[in-house]
Amino acid sequence: MKTFLTLAFVLGAKAVFSQEKAKPYGKVIIDNDQVKVTELVSLPGKDLCGLGKHTHPAHLTVMLTDATVTVTTPTGKAITQKVPAGTTMWSEAETHTVINSGSKTSKVQIIEYKKK
Repeated sequence: MKTFLTLAFVLGAKAVFSQEKAKPYGKVIIDNDQVKVTELVSLPGKDLCGLGKHTHPAHLTVMLTDATVTVTTPTGKAITQKVPAGTTMWSEAETHTVINSGSKTSKVQIIEYKKK
């Protein structure tokens, strides 16, 4: 539980510096008036949910595989966590860098709800 709370805090950290928009990355599964679902696959040592430092709107993250991730906040604080498959986290809009720091390919889905 402590690991999940730490990861949720890090993933939910809001940017305090200038933000870069996320570059197109991953495979869009659904994109309609209400929701956008993107599936992302990352090899060890590579970006997991966006390229380099990037920004997400508020979103739900679902880990599809076990993963070890290193999240770096806009202030430079880096935290490495093991995240089991099935972990689901809500995050407000945020800026970060997330690297697959494990030894296996990681897969995640990001669900962005669109405001009406």
